[in-house]
Amino acid sequence: MRDYIEPVLTQNKQGTERKVGFELEFGGLDVTETCHIIASVYSGKISLESPLEAHVETQEWGDFGVELDWQFGKKLAHKGGRKAESSEAEDLRDAFFQTLTSLAGQIVPIEIVCPPLPLSKLDRLEPLIEKLRRAGAKGTGASPVYAFGVHINPEVPDTSPSSIGGYLKSYCLAQDWLIKIHEIDLTRRLTPYVDLYPDEYVRAVLDYDDSIDLDTIIGDYLSHNLTRNRALDMLPLFRHLDENRIDDAMEDSLTSARPTFHYRLPNCEINKDGWHLKDSWNAWCVIEYVAAHENIQNNFIAAWQKHDANGVFPGKQPWHDDLNQLLLDLESA
Repeated sequence: MRDYIEPVLTQNKQGTERKVGFELEFGGLDVTETCHIIASVYSGKISLESPLEAHVETQEWGDFGVELDWQFGKKLAHKGGRKAESSEAEDLRDAFFQTLTSLAGQIVPIEIVCPPLPLSKLDRLEPLIEKLRRAGAKGTGASPVYAFGVHINPEVPDTSPSSIGGYLKSYCLAQDWLIKIHEIDLTRRLTPYVDLYPDEYVRAVLDYDDSIDLDTIIGDYLSHNLTRNRALDMLPLFRHLDENRIDDAMEDSLTSARPTFHYRLPNCEINKDGWHLKDSWNAWCVIEYVAAHENIQNNFIAAWQKHDANGVFPGKQPWHDDLNQLLLDLESA
């Protein structure tokens, strides 16, 4: 079984080991069943906040969040925690919650928000994946209507403009390749949740040089990507760096500020034997590698720009073969 690749940059700017958070979307189980599985794997204590939301506290790793991923339903559930005006109203509310929870595994996914783990401990999530699979968790390919995914939240090694710009360049070069390497499910491609960056934005990013500043990076992003629905969502990081600017730009308040990338492209194929979180992680580590090697990145940029200049039907993207080989090399190292 292949290991989790260790990225080139393993420490944050404070000199401590970088951490990574994972979010898993799946069907087939409800909130309570999912909590009991997490608690059994990590000796956790369950706290049920509502029929739609809970968390499991573990001594070793911290809190796992578990929720039915439906903002409207969760708001109603919290309101439902107040004292009902009558027994009739309480019965109606309970019936409504039962209907919402029955949607888990049909359309609305259960989501586990894992606590951030150190890079060297990411494999500790594999026993949870296996136990969820055995319990009947259903992933992206289990139904034509499932658009379930894996979100990866790698802590940034550095918040300098040159570092952020380097990661954005690497991702822009590889975003079409990632669609292929992850074999992204058609249902997920048809939803707006994992849209790629538009070509106009990619052109702007690939022109960044060493003089690029954070104000320009954030401004370019907001000009072309004023949405949370990008396969690489930079809004959590940018809100961490400039909260007022992001809050002024966004109509909703759902973006949480954190010093991480928010990569949300991979499928969640949790029901398939042989599927592991590390498959999603290892593809991300190609982005890490290219971001850390300027000479490789510059070669890919030249190839992308030549390809882009060929017009509407430019044919095969030749650097994708190099990305395939890089992934194989990293996995066999």
